[in-house]
Amino acid sequence: MQSLIYLIMKVIGINGSTRANGNTQAALKEFGRVLQLAGHEMEIIELRKMKLNPCHACGQCSGTKMCVQKDDINEIFQKLDGADGIVLASPVYFSNVTARMAMFIERTGTMFCANERCFKGKIGASIAVARRAGTNVVYAMLNYYFGIGEMPIASSRYWNNIMARDRGDYDQDEEGIKIIQTLAHNMSNMLEKLR
Repeated sequence: MQSLIYLIMKVIGINGSTRANGNTQAALKEFGRVLQLAGHEMEIIELRKMKLNPCHACGQCSGTKMCVQKDDINEIFQKLDGADGIVLASPVYFSNVTARMAMFIERTGTMFCANERCFKGKIGASIAVARRAGTNVVYAMLNYYFGIGEMPIASSRYWNNIMARDRGDYDQDEEGIKIIQTLAHNMSNMLEKLR
């Protein structure tokens, strides 16, 4: 009889929202709940709690996987480097990602590109949250991060959008919730097949 080896996969969720307990966090929590049902782990990093600076494009992270700036980016990068999957989630601010998410993308993107695409093969997924419009722009911006890193991108039954403004509005978007659940299920399947 052949034995099966079951591996628990680790996913890091990055919340680019400036709000505590907002709709973006609710989407990430639902994503994590579905992943956990499949036997995997997810940790959410709240960028609003982290000290982040803009990228200086100094090139000193090349070959080191370490940034010379004294903020929280190295801690975040090490967690991403040890993960099997990465989920980026941002609300729409003026039809784009938040400033904190932009800094995260610049800093960690520069670091993995300078280190031979060291995130290559990790599964990526993106979530955009908006009151009404701009989600496709944010969805694309987040997916560019995975594309340049040679990371396969998980998708859902529709673009990974949530329509919500005020705290708690997430619960009113039934289609959006199903999209997030399907996205988490699909990422779980990809993780298991690729690993």
